[in-house]
Amino acid sequence: MINYELGKRPAILVVDVTRSLADSNVESAYQPCIEAGEYIQRLLKVSRESNIPIIFTRGGKLSHTSGGINLTKIQRGGWAKKTKVRIEDQEMAKVYMEILPSLGPKEGEIVLDKSRSSAFFKTMLDTYLSSMKIDTLVIAGMMTSGCIRATVTDAFSNDFNILIPKECVADKRIEAHNYHMDEMNLKYGQVKTLDEVVDYIESIS
Repeated sequence: MINYELGKRPAILVVDVTRSLADSNVESAYQPCIEAGEYIQRLLKVSRESNIPIIFTRGGKLSHTSGGINLTKIQRGGWAKKTKVRIEDQEMAKVYMEILPSLGPKEGEIVLDKSRSSAFFKTMLDTYLSSMKIDTLVIAGMMTSGCIRATVTDAFSNDFNILIPKECVADKRIEAHNYHMDEMNLKYGQVKTLDEVVDYIESIS
């Protein structure tokens, strides 16, 4: 059950579901992320049928510490300070910036490249959401303890209603995932089952 009334103009925000994390054919992928990617397919199918706006992001630690992606030291920023740049060629690095093909994006859906954890940090996300008069964000993707938590915190600070379908979020460490899901549910938004989120989407379409 949804604990408080959500808005009537939601958007779906899919954070960093790249092949490097969620493609079972890629060695660096994690099983929880692979499973979450499969659930996100259902979320997107229902959202597209209901004409809900969908926004994807890509970028993060893996892309910013890969030597195969052509970034300056300044562009790599804190990621490179915390984690050394890996020696990789461009072919190997592609999977860090390619969104899982089974998810899309479809024509007309927005894709944002981000340089830090939050999808809001120095991107056009807030501008796009404002222009569409969005009042509620359904946030899915990876990683729970990093980019999801940072994005949820910024969404809360920007006064959006926040809904997190628990099957559609993942982290490589289950203990970190569980802790941050509990914290986000307590402080910033509502963590609900995918079925409950689908019911909400269908109720306003």
